Amino acid sequence: MTVEVYGAKRNISFKNKNLNTMKAIINNLKRFTAVTLSLMFVSTVLFADGEASEVYLSGTSNTSAGDFVITGTDDVYHYQGDEYKVYNVYYDNPQNNMKIAVRNEGNCKCYIAYTDSYWFRYNCTREGFGVRKAMFKSPTVRDGFDANAYHNQSILVKSRRIDKDQAVGLIAAYLPKLQG
Repeated sequence: MTVEVYGAKRNISFKNKNLNTMKAIINNLKRFTAVTLSLMFVSTVLFADGEASEVYLSGTSNTSAGDFVITGTDDVYHYQGDEYKVYNVYYDNPQNNMKIAVRNEGNCKCYIAYTDSYWFRYNCTREGFGVRKAMFKSPTVRDGFDANAYHNQSILVKSRRIDKDQAVGLIAAYLPKLQG
């Protein structure tokens, strides 16, 4: 094929091989762009809260809250003169997200699960490990929790001693069941 460009005649030939090469390059660029955008999205979601921490524990709540992931933080929670290490709990349903504070002293550690609206304390007694105390921001928040479920969770494990991983996992799995 002959084409005239700025008064000069040029012979241009299109070959199938060149066309296929261009298509392959364009497809590879599309894939590269998709992968790059996916990585950017995932990294943004993972580090959106400003904390780059590893997953401590994960599981399922078997409730509408869905599965959960627990990550460690550098935060410290203060309660009655004691310092607690804080873990973030993220659920599939973000409305259920909470924090769990752990006091690392004694045979059975004290655990506090909390948000801006509620606070539950878990620890061990002679009967075992379970929820012991609850406080709510307002009566309407309290009404959103099931008193029978609270009573049923007073003993989650019949043991005077419990491993920290097991306790944190039980709290994350069972606390959403309290929400009626």
